Amino acid sequence: MPIDLLAKFSVTEKVINEEGRELFDMFLAPGENILLYYRHARDKVIFTDRKIIAIDIQGITGKKKEFRMFPYSKITSFSVETAGTFDWDSDLKIWVSGVGVFGVKLGKKIDIAEVGVLLSEKVK
Repeated sequence: MPIDLLAKFSVTEKVINEEGRELFDMFLAPGENILLYYRHARDKVIFTDRKIIAIDIQGITGKKKEFRMFPYSKITSFSVETAGTFDWDSDLKIWVSGVGVFGVKLGKKIDIAEVGVLLSEKVK
């Protein structure tokens, strides 16, 4: 029975220059490429060509970090909820086999279609 993870991450901007990449370099396989990278104050979510990595920086000093990896092969489905008139954020929910639901709230400046297209290509 999968755990209902319902991990909620919130990101507000797309990172173009891969600033802070060293945080998750240790989880990238040789030759693995970052395709999309989003962040907020302490949450970071990246989409590589093989998996999704979410980072939750915790504590006052920010030294405690939780890393969650979701290979595309374990994703069973996903949903995209676009921003509305009064709710300017978009929501992404990803169902991961054996884990549960992983949710990401995407700020109004982020193109949810870009994420949807990537997941449509990667989730088989």
